[in-house]
Amino acid sequence: MLISLLSLSCQRVGHHAPVLTQLLHNLQIKEAAAMGRRRLERGQLRDASPMEEGALLGRALLVIGQEELASDVFHHQLKAYDAISRSTVRWHSALDQAWMFQHLHKPARAAACWALVSNDHDAPAPLRVEACCGLALSLQAQGQHASALVATQRALALCEAQDTSYLALHAEAIRLEVLARVELLHSEELSDHAFAESALEMGRDRTPGEALATELRHLESHSGTPPLLQARLGYLAGMLASHGAARQESVSIFSRWLRQHGLAGIEGEARVEGCLALLASRAVPAAREVIMPMAGGEREIEHHPLASDIQYCLSKIHMNEGRLGESLRQYKRHVAQAMRVVHHAALQRMDAGSGPQAGTSQDTVGLRLPPRYRAAYRYIIEHLHDPNLSVREIAGRLGVTERALQLAFRNHLGMTPAELIRRERVRRIEGEMEEASATGGRVHMLDVASRWGISNRSTLANAFKLSSMRH
Repeated sequence: MLISLLSLSCQRVGHHAPVLTQLLHNLQIKEAAAMGRRRLERGQLRDASPMEEGALLGRALLVIGQEELASDVFHHQLKAYDAISRSTVRWHSALDQAWMFQHLHKPARAAACWALVSNDHDAPAPLRVEACCGLALSLQAQGQHASALVATQRALALCEAQDTSYLALHAEAIRLEVLARVELLHSEELSDHAFAESALEMGRDRTPGEALATELRHLESHSGTPPLLQARLGYLAGMLASHGAARQESVSIFSRWLRQHGLAGIEGEARVEGCLALLASRAVPAAREVIMPMAGGEREIEHHPLASDIQYCLSKIHMNEGRLGESLRQYKRHVAQAMRVVHHAALQRMDAGSGPQAGTSQDTVGLRLPPRYRAAYRYIIEHLHDPNLSVREIAGRLGVTERALQLAFRNHLGMTPAELIRRERVRRIEGEMEEASATGGRVHMLDVASRWGISNRSTLANAFKLSSMRH
């Protein structure tokens, strides 16, 4: 979860942004974000010395759920990075993008950004430590538990050097966080989770629940652990409690803590995590209470960034309630969503082989737009599956005229919003078809196209024709 990573970022930035760092470490997160916004508006984040302060502000805005503002902050940061060196732009902008993708629950894309920094031996060691820890969380979200643990071990190895030893405690906290998720999936009640098998394969690398809880409590009580990280470590320890009542209390306390500090950006992930912990201890009614606010309509769940885990939780709850048909239906969807995550990870690794920034170039295109229009770009990318996606709807959401939207996209991206929608849909359809061919699977192109908002043969043919003409 981003709380542990935010604490690590604060520790890394340290004296470069002492006031903002202190506020975040001491759980004054909303106050820190407000202070950072005021400073940004007054132009106090533009010179080179407080460069790290702007990046930290963006991270804080993400955890309180203000991703639009965070995106603007990250965009402003590009000028600060460019004033130093091209390498600084590459490393810091990759971390900023990784944070954004991690927040949006796009782990494959986040992993590609983390890897740009973690694998670059010319990058400063503190940046590589943060990148390794972020990579661990992204890999685990894709079910790659063993690889996630290796990434944390790389971070700890980097912390053995004198100039990065101050990050060792936080890197250890991320390692324990990875192990806590593994231990959760070791529960008999969660053994049918799509990513449970890879957790079970951890073998001797796994730390049993009671021992892990002890390690978490020990790190929580360490004199160097800031309150922000203490809250997360205490919750992880409570989540592993052997008694169901203790787990319920821990989940309830952490939920109240999130609301108290306005951490809306991580509430959804916390609900899923809490529900899984409660299901593992067979506290099904409590689990139902935790997850139901996220269980909207069928279509809404299907396109939720956390769809796979939400569907799994609902499947277990329905099973307990005797609704076997609904349970099986949700479980099938859970597995299908999990496989999509795995496929996206595989495609991302293939993209990474074609160049150092191949995995992220597609997602940084929107940064070429003026800040006001970048939200429209993101909305398009995230709603390509919607057959009703239209330029009129996008302009209405943005509060601009269709003509203004068209001109902004044409002037800065060289294409209209409609052309972008068509191009991106064709790219995704082609990607799924190529993936199916490579794995020996058989799929109908129209079935694939319908998942990307095109359900008519003539519309599909026209989309491919127009796309090829542009190339």
